[in-house]
Amino acid sequence: MIFVRWLACLFLPLLAVALEMQPWFAEVYEFHLLSSYSYSRFNKVQGGVPQLDAPFNVNLLYFDLDFPPAPEWSIDADLQFADTTQQSFNFRTTAFQVRYLWLDDIIGDKVSLSTGGSLRFTPSYALHDVSCPSRTNADFEVNFSIGKEFEMRESWLFRMWGFGAVGHGISGAPWVRATVALETNIDDTHKLALYAEGNNGYGRHARVHTNNFDGYGRIRTKSIDVGLRYGYQLGVWGTLRIEYARRVLAKAAPAHVNAVTVSYLLPFSL
Repeated sequence: MIFVRWLACLFLPLLAVALEMQPWFAEVYEFHLLSSYSYSRFNKVQGGVPQLDAPFNVNLLYFDLDFPPAPEWSIDADLQFADTTQQSFNFRTTAFQVRYLWLDDIIGDKVSLSTGGSLRFTPSYALHDVSCPSRTNADFEVNFSIGKEFEMRESWLFRMWGFGAVGHGISGAPWVRATVALETNIDDTHKLALYAEGNNGYGRHARVHTNNFDGYGRIRTKSIDVGLRYGYQLGVWGTLRIEYARRVLAKAAPAHVNAVTVSYLLPFSL
């Protein structure tokens, strides 16, 4: 564990999580690197057979690199590593996403609206970890995102946005997931966000075989997480963020999950 914590400190400026979801793109030719470390813990897998007999700990290191080659286009990729109760520190998953911006409220449209598609790859050994949310070795999603900013002087004061996706893997059943968020911006320095994330899989099985697990592709899994995030703008050096999330509903999934994440968003141009 000491070695893993040392790696976390080493890679924190380089790694991050999650493909982009908000319907606002960065400036053209400007990279956004989101680097994160997350720790989560749970004591129960709802529907788990056999049930856990000890707390399950998850350390995640991940990054997302976002780049808009044109005002209407955005591409990004993420990379994730994990050290958990079930899996020693190793690569977990990677994904690639392309999105198109149809409407932009910053330039006068009523709302911002984007659509896109993503492809995620997860090795078989990572799918055996019950904390890994991937469905199969290769998962594809189509998604949309819609939002609205409300301005005060030259910057936004608060904004609301929502994200939805439909996905399917190379086997198993389809799934849907969604995120809704409300964010505030105080003096372009302090940023607060309240969000909820939901996930619903349409597999046939309601049991999670924790000792012989092979991904959520065939499981009728459901979950809802709520979270609060605070970000502090460091001028041109980016934004430092901390957030807490709690799982409030779980069916055929880890239950009562508590997660704390520290992340750093760095914009830069070549």
